[in-house]
Amino acid sequence: MPADTIHHPLEDLPRLSEPAPKDTRLRGLIQVGLVAGTLAAGLGLNAILSTGSSAPQIKSAGPAVLSVQVIRPEAQASPLKVSEHGTVEVRNAIELSPQIAGRVVYVSPNLASGGSFKAGEVLFRIDDADIRAELSRARAEVSAAQADLLVERAEAELARREWAMVNPGQAIPPLVAREPQTVRAEAAVEVAEAALADAQLRLSRVEVRMPFDGRVLATSVEVGQTLNAGQSYGRVYNQQDLEISLAVTARALAALDPAVGRQAVVQRQGQTDGIPASVSRVDANLDPQTRLARLVLTPNSDAGLLPGEFIEADIIGPVFENAFRLPERTLSENLTVWVVENGALAPRLPDILSIEDDLLATEPFDTAEGVVVSPLIDPHPGTPVKIVGQYAAKGTTL
Repeated sequence: MPADTIHHPLEDLPRLSEPAPKDTRLRGLIQVGLVAGTLAAGLGLNAILSTGSSAPQIKSAGPAVLSVQVIRPEAQASPLKVSEHGTVEVRNAIELSPQIAGRVVYVSPNLASGGSFKAGEVLFRIDDADIRAELSRARAEVSAAQADLLVERAEAELARREWAMVNPGQAIPPLVAREPQTVRAEAAVEVAEAALADAQLRLSRVEVRMPFDGRVLATSVEVGQTLNAGQSYGRVYNQQDLEISLAVTARALAALDPAVGRQAVVQRQGQTDGIPASVSRVDANLDPQTRLARLVLTPNSDAGLLPGEFIEADIIGPVFENAFRLPERTLSENLTVWVVENGALAPRLPDILSIEDDLLATEPFDTAEGVVVSPLIDPHPGTPVKIVGQYAAKGTTL
């Protein structure tokens, strides 16, 4: 056999160091990953199932005991005081409207926005030259009419005498006695006197005054300006016409009944000096949006109050001879007050007399071990509680 055809047995064995094909290695890695993922998912599911089956059971230990603070109110005479914020308003502003037309020849230095004036002070004056001329003519016409009347009366007397001499004992006819002529002369005098009075009235109106002490809201009157009768050239107000408007709840209004005539004290914001006032009227209806009632206070003195100014007012109400005074926070839904009774919460529905200044006045009721002042979330009767603080409440002192 030739040497190049000799076959060695080891040539049929695979060569271990020869790398495997590329696609074979990829398939192997994918298979290993699938196996590992399946194993991990199984372990996770087993852990979840084992955890759910071995969860500890929570045993109820009964309702939790609340720690609360209470007060022990004492029934005493309790005066009602309603405190609210209000606004200073002008009941009625007066228009600066001249009654005659003409040119302005004088303007008071006080006739300026914000200026103050006294009753009877001349605010501005209109040129009166034409009116004085008219007044002179009216006086002359009165004198002429009075002279004509004297002549007619004299002629009438003469006619009566002549008639008596010629016709003794007979009634004189009206025309002979010149009665119509006399009546006409008397009417002419009245017309002339009326024209004179009108001229005098017009002359009195050239000076514009006000019959009260007041202040100027706005004005456009200037010297040299020609004004038209009946047109507004500014606004003023009477210092005594200032009033204070307050909005109160219907409950507070009921507690003050009757409200009109109640005494009050008003203060400017940030000041301590009080201004005495009184309730002058109450609106006949509630505000349709806020459902609040409107009270109007009248200050006993203006004390320099300005329209639009914010003030604080305390209205003195009736005295409740036998009442509890409690913090408003003790009142929960449905006007319920909670007390501690036999170590548990118990509801009370007291007769509420008033609510003001974050305090409420009630008719006395059974407070058991005390009225709860601590905040309560969704309270229920019978909830066990523990008192951790007690306070006394006398009158308006808590």
